[in-house]
Amino acid sequence: MLDTTTEDQTPEPMDTHVGGRIWRRRREMGLSRRALGERIGIGLKQVNKYETGANRVSAGRLYEISRVLGVPAAYFFDDYDTSNDPGPMADDGPDGIEIGGDSHEIRAILEVYHAMPAEVRSRFLRLVRAIADSGQ
Repeated sequence: MLDTTTEDQTPEPMDTHVGGRIWRRRREMGLSRRALGERIGIGLKQVNKYETGANRVSAGRLYEISRVLGVPAAYFFDDYDTSNDPGPMADDGPDGIEIGGDSHEIRAILEVYHAMPAEVRSRFLRLVRAIADSGQ
């Protein structure tokens, strides 16, 4: 699959946008990366690369993903403003949370978080909150 990173290993803005829209819709449907991958015939790691923008999604694959996620292919391009391209480090995450230059770290944390069993997630969240509170 095409590597869409620039020389400094930063994904292209459009690929990051499309990947974020895949991530958002998959999460809205309660579908795991593994389940999405199985339905379109790819592995979990490839789904992750699509969602992070590390690999560009081909038109055919995007069509398959749109069918599985129940949206038109155009959905993945919605809200992309070419006149005001935010660049590789957009300020807002999937839920409008400001993430600035930490977007790669936050995606990595989310990846680990979603791979955890539910009971571990709640303990992890309590631990992160305790760490954040101790720094104030």
